[in-house]
Amino acid sequence: MKYDCYLIGPVSLDYDEAFDGVVYYTADRERRTATVRGTMDPFRAADIPDVEAEIFQMAGLIYGDYDYELFPFLAKKGKVACDMQGFLRRAEDGALLFYDWEEKKDYLPYITYLKTDAAEAEIMTGLSDRREAAKKLFDWGAKEIMITHHTEVLVYDGETFYTCPIRARNLSGRTGRGDSTFGSYITERIDKNIPDALLYASALVSLKMETFGPFKGNRRDVEEYIQELYPEY
Repeated sequence: MKYDCYLIGPVSLDYDEAFDGVVYYTADRERRTATVRGTMDPFRAADIPDVEAEIFQMAGLIYGDYDYELFPFLAKKGKVACDMQGFLRRAEDGALLFYDWEEKKDYLPYITYLKTDAAEAEIMTGLSDRREAAKKLFDWGAKEIMITHHTEVLVYDGETFYTCPIRARNLSGRTGRGDSTFGSYITERIDKNIPDALLYASALVSLKMETFGPFKGNRRDVEEYIQELYPEY
């Protein structure tokens, strides 16, 4: 059996079980802090079952979730998708802080699909312009860059910038925006082009953010949402 996407991450650990007191500081919920309850031992190559997959997704919560040997190991097996939050967020005396990933230039070349939010992209590149940040991450070796923002989702493949707006009518379910966007995007990319995958992911996360908790809808719900709120597409 070959999987479309094989996720490697602390998925059995609910976000609210990992972090205490998530506080948002702006109306768009772009800036937030949290207190860390605990961390785990890293995933290693020896922990990965002998499975085949089109994409291997590293969806960590915090720095230290993965041993770096996983990058070359997984890249030999399939495409690697990686959310940078698991490499920038660190626990220090219970606080959740963000730092640049010092080893980024060594391991970005192993990544096909890379995701950051706007703040994380700036931490990694020093650039507040999302397009320039995406260019820099591509130059460092990642092959397809996604940067999420409260206004839009941007994807860059080294040649073209693609964007699609976020049209959530409220932000009740803001937590989990990046995971929902990236997860739906990479699974769509298995048999869809970038614009189609980006539209689907942007619509899905917009719908997800209108309700607290994980996305519980189906494809038809997303397609109806596109018809209603993305008519120009």
